[in-house]
Amino acid sequence: MNDLDGDLPRPKRRTLYLAAQVNQKSMNDLTKAIIDINQHDRYMEKLYPIYDLEYKPKPIEIYIDSYGGAVYQCMGLLGIMNKSITPIHTIAAGAAMSCGFMILICGHKRFGYEYSTPLYHQVATGFFRKVKDMEESLEETKRLQKKIEEITLERTNISQKRLSEILKNKIDWYMTPEEALRLGVIDGIV
Repeated sequence: MNDLDGDLPRPKRRTLYLAAQVNQKSMNDLTKAIIDINQHDRYMEKLYPIYDLEYKPKPIEIYIDSYGGAVYQCMGLLGIMNKSITPIHTIAAGAAMSCGFMILICGHKRFGYEYSTPLYHQVATGFFRKVKDMEESLEETKRLQKKIEEITLERTNISQKRLSEILKNKIDWYMTPEEALRLGVIDGIV
């Protein structure tokens, strides 16, 4: 401990939880926390050298137990996670399904507890409107599906063939932690 340590800002809480539906509130809460931690870390990286100290931030940990939810809000969080300077570790504590799966695979390091259940499936939507509105919604849903597949292919070892099977057969793909590890969905089992 250095006498100057009392002058330094206190570290930010770095353990975050998603134990809810993916919606505007839950994604806003996580987004705000990640941005705050990143701003804090950037400040500390500039401040520590003044005191002849090296700043080594701990990673942000996001514990996930979610059945998923709103795709647009999920995509917003994924963009924030992707640009985070502070490493983000995602941990499937229970369910990491649908949007929860996407958040899991976008961690810089990813883990699952021994009884966790990741689930991948195609984008789900429900639209009941005029024909033209439904056509536009279908095009947008296809765009979102393509984006989800691109992220999944980039972040895991899941093949395009397997993703195409899921889309064609409307499969909800429940994974064991061991299968998730083998497929690069997670990097380790806790």
